[in-house]
Amino acid sequence: MSDYLNQINPKRTNEVIDKILAEANTLGTPIIRDDAINFIIQIIKSNKTKQVLEIGSAIGYSAIMIASFTEANVLTIERDEASYLRAKKNIVLAGLESKITLVLADALEYQISEDFQCDLLFIDASKSSYIRFFEKYEKHLNRNGLIISDNLLFRGFVENTDRIESRNRRQLVGKIRKFNDYITKNQNYDSYIYGIGDGLSISIKK
Repeated sequence: MSDYLNQINPKRTNEVIDKILAEANTLGTPIIRDDAINFIIQIIKSNKTKQVLEIGSAIGYSAIMIASFTEANVLTIERDEASYLRAKKNIVLAGLESKITLVLADALEYQISEDFQCDLLFIDASKSSYIRFFEKYEKHLNRNGLIISDNLLFRGFVENTDRIESRNRRQLVGKIRKFNDYITKNQNYDSYIYGIGDGLSISIKK
């Protein structure tokens, strides 16, 4: 985000969020960028979203931002136990236990109740599994619901593959590009990828 936008846009923060950001910086934990989470918050507010399903909690930052600045409740799934424990601590610190349900599980194995429905599915976990996350959880999306996916440009490597040196990263970028093709060509959704944050897509269920 430009310096001008950083200066003029309102800051969504509080003491707990500042602590979480400091923790993420100390741990080297990747978290969603400011412009991306603020864009999601605006989408949630404008759509009057009530229930969010998040795949990938990390240390709880995005779920806490959503629960703090919108009316939505969040069900968030995290497979890494250390991250789960940090997220749990941060949710309690923020006093948001009534709005955020945190689950320790592999999202590809976890079974949500069949009658669970959400207005927004937010995918921000293992990038190599995005298609599987999408296909597993889209059935829980309400009609006209949204699926938002983050990190679809992956630090610029997705559009500049000539910069990639390692084989593992090249394989990962290939999977992200495959997901990008998958959502933009999926006839059941109206999808668009934006240059917001690290690459953010919005898929609208038809």
